[in-house]
Amino acid sequence: MTLRDAEWRLLYAGTDLTFGTPATPVFNRRTPDLGDVDILASEVGRPRSDGQSFGVDYRAGRTIGFDLGVRAESGAAVRDATADLTRAWRADAVRLTPGAVAELQTRYDGRERAVFGRPRRFAADYSDASVNRLVSVTADFVCADDVFYSTTESQQLISLVPPPGGGLIAPLAAPMSTTASSDRSMGITVGGELPAWPVIEITGPITNPVVEVVGLWRMAFTLTLAYDQTLVIDTRPWARTAKRNGASVARSLTRTSARLSKAAIPPGDWEVALRGVSATGTPTARVRWRDTFSAL
Repeated sequence: MTLRDAEWRLLYAGTDLTFGTPATPVFNRRTPDLGDVDILASEVGRPRSDGQSFGVDYRAGRTIGFDLGVRAESGAAVRDATADLTRAWRADAVRLTPGAVAELQTRYDGRERAVFGRPRRFAADYSDASVNRLVSVTADFVCADDVFYSTTESQQLISLVPPPGGGLIAPLAAPMSTTASSDRSMGITVGGELPAWPVIEITGPITNPVVEVVGLWRMAFTLTLAYDQTLVIDTRPWARTAKRNGASVARSLTRTSARLSKAAIPPGDWEVALRGVSATGTPTARVRWRDTFSAL
């Protein structure tokens, strides 16, 4: 779905709400406020000296504020439309799940961007509902971070292909195994302005899988994936998880591996490799990411 300029779209499981222009029942009365971003500073004063010393600064998530109007052909209809908006902003499917986020998309001057977070404040004023068929709403969306993402995902599929063998060498001894260590790499191109946070899905069967962005970081797991199992490594700021078929396997990440919080991929061309031991050569790794931007 392509948004019109100045439209916004709230997305999460079971909800797809478009609003923001006079073409929709819910419209922006004023341009949404993208909010200030707090700086989590760590400077300290210099003992027995003027000035201060700076440490590492971190940026908090932004809060986007909306001044909305809901209009319809009758007082009853405007109340129904406001009820729909209220249910969407409750975001029950998101707020009751730890770590879950909703996606909020928008489009301005042909540029589509998205943020991730949760709907929060919601205050509706029904004083004009019966006479003017208008309900005013003040609402907030709290973002997980301060950046903007592309609305579409990029992805690359990497297959694990065993190296060619030279046959069997006699004499043979039981039990025999044809399992071999294998690896394969593919190139990816990350766009945008800021490092992107990848989601990597490795499917079995494979033992001790390793995924590496060559020259940047490497993650190795001491585990085995069966043919019907998938390891999902989610480095996004609001997730930071490694799960096999939904169960955490974070403890299987080796001590020399990169931390999930350090696994962003800067813009540019990179080679991503999948390595491991497999008897079939059928395992794959799907790398997904969204280009990341500093401004709307």
